[in-house]
Amino acid sequence: MNFASPWFLLGLLGIGIPVWLHLFYRKTPVRKDFPSLRLIMKSVEYLQHQRKLRNLILMALRICLIILAVLVFARPFIGQSAGAGVSSAAPTAFVILLDNSMSMGSTYQGVSVFNTARSRALDILEQMNQGDKATVGLVNEPGGLVFPQLTWDKEALRQSINNAKLTSAGTDLASAMLPALELLVPLKGYKRAIYVVTDMTETAWKPFVEKYDLNRVDKGIDLIMVPVGETVPANMAVTELTVEDAVIMLGRKVPLKAKIANYTNKSHIAKINVSINGERRIGTDSVIEANSSKYVELDCVFPKTGMNHVEVSIQSDALPADDMRHLAVRVFEPCKVLLVKPENAGNTANNDDIFIKFALNPLNKTKENIFIVDSRLPGEITNTEPANYAAVILLNQHHLPEAFVKKLSEYMIAGGNVITFMGDKAEPDWYNKELCDKLGSGYILPARIFKRVGNAVSKAVGYQLTDIDLGHPAFTIFGKDGNGDPSRAKIYEFFQVKPNPSAMVLCRMSHGLPGIIEEKRGRGRSLLVTFTPDNKWSDWPLKPTWLPFLHQALISMITANDLAISGARPGMPVSITINAGADDKVLLKRPDGSEETLTGLTAARGVVQFTTRNTEQAGYYELIVGNKLISAFAVNSPADESNLTRINLRKIPRFIPLQQEVGKGKTIKEKVSLLREGYDLSGAAIWLLILLALAEGFFANKPIEKKVANA
Repeated sequence: MNFASPWFLLGLLGIGIPVWLHLFYRKTPVRKDFPSLRLIMKSVEYLQHQRKLRNLILMALRICLIILAVLVFARPFIGQSAGAGVSSAAPTAFVILLDNSMSMGSTYQGVSVFNTARSRALDILEQMNQGDKATVGLVNEPGGLVFPQLTWDKEALRQSINNAKLTSAGTDLASAMLPALELLVPLKGYKRAIYVVTDMTETAWKPFVEKYDLNRVDKGIDLIMVPVGETVPANMAVTELTVEDAVIMLGRKVPLKAKIANYTNKSHIAKINVSINGERRIGTDSVIEANSSKYVELDCVFPKTGMNHVEVSIQSDALPADDMRHLAVRVFEPCKVLLVKPENAGNTANNDDIFIKFALNPLNKTKENIFIVDSRLPGEITNTEPANYAAVILLNQHHLPEAFVKKLSEYMIAGGNVITFMGDKAEPDWYNKELCDKLGSGYILPARIFKRVGNAVSKAVGYQLTDIDLGHPAFTIFGKDGNGDPSRAKIYEFFQVKPNPSAMVLCRMSHGLPGIIEEKRGRGRSLLVTFTPDNKWSDWPLKPTWLPFLHQALISMITANDLAISGARPGMPVSITINAGADDKVLLKRPDGSEETLTGLTAARGVVQFTTRNTEQAGYYELIVGNKLISAFAVNSPADESNLTRINLRKIPRFIPLQQEVGKGKTIKEKVSLLREGYDLSGAAIWLLILLALAEGFFANKPIEKKVANA
């Protein structure tokens, strides 16, 4: 209980007055002589008993009158909030946290939940008096406070609430709650409160309550929740969209997977539409059972190379923001691979490339195949431009034209890919001199070459691949059961190498020496295999694991320079690395058509890194250099925001619920005032004081009835 004027409580000392009157101010009985004392004695005893009872009642009433009179002047308050326990003269410091996450975009009876939340926030702000200070925060991901410090400017706070925008982001209570607590904890002389205006979804509150112990929050700070949204609306959503093929080819059917979730208590038919680059391509219906989700597979054919925008949508419902999902897909023409095979003495047939050609393009197709192989001898590549190929594979070389080596170095640094296979014609001194030392910082090999180990002629000792890096894309496929085991292959001869400091060893031989090494060079990659790609030194090309390894290694290198941005959420920073000149203008085109000029950090050889935080909008983003679209990425709302199930308020400790039923009870303004000040008991004390005064007057003036004795 709190008192507006606590000094008046000193008046309770007046209780001693009626006690003193009762104990010390008694009437002395007058002696009278009567002939019959028996009847008189009985009458006196009866009167004394009645008078004693009345005096006790009067003393109790007078004590209560004094107590109530003191309480009326002291103005007592009582309430469940900590603010009600602080002097009513104390100012208030409070924070309003407004939920503007995607789930707040749902509607109830045609009214947006977010608009209702803003109205509630303004009602809370209206209780701000002179001397009070406050701030406003947003709990969308990543969230935070609009004003980093508390302010007395009520109009600025009102404008910040009116200007708050609904986002496509998730809910992040901690990002706003923790800074709010930091502001309020030091203000011991204030009534302190945090109001969270939200739809109370379980997916937002449950992780927050489990991670943070709210009972440890300063007890002097009121944590108040203001739920909005009368009921949980029926909702369906597209929660996932993927293309499983690592490399998507022009004109080939590609399986597209969309996950449709049904958050209702009965099954619904989802009307699914797929659009590519704004044109509707596929339409189908699928039954989604109650409170479940389902993957729907759709076959798509992409109409152009380069970046494509895929959009999957379902029929609109109470939460339109999650009825659509986006995907950025790069479509390739068949990837051209240049094989440089060694010169053979005399008229000896050259079959060094036969296993690789068969693995990459067994039927030598020029269409509808991932790879197109162009095999040449060193004498045929003098005028060849490596930039025309997705990858260059060097097979068992002992000499390459100097001009081609220089082009190869520039090609790799600019984003090209080089794979080097060793063999019996390889000379370590030539590799180290021409492909490493002579090129300086533009070196090609990821390791220095030393001596040969083993004997492929006798095949007396067979080495196995060990310490395989299953996290690397070239070997990831073998981490799943049933996809084979490369370690079963036998390597009879290989080169001993020393990897560069920045290189990765993807696997080793059974006695620990490196077997396959990769290094990122500029924007490109260099992969070194220390044995041959045929069956001269190894039986791996005869094993079923050889083809998937070679395919996955090439695919991972070819796609490494794409923007590997998957699962981007609204508001999340995105880093982009591209090749651009110092004078090139780089634009980021957002889903609404607006553009942002990016400024980045230039690295060596034209590699530029950009970072942008302007990803609040869900949709398809394009990266344009000059007038050319070079890449794109998609931003989608978090799938868990689509589950609108409310959490049980009793599961949230320390929070005081502040609910308003439409057309019933007190308004939010009135409830905020009651929480802030408590219930004023002085009015009830006045009425009780009046009643007790009347009762005291009645008993004080009521005559004592004499007992008439029977003769």
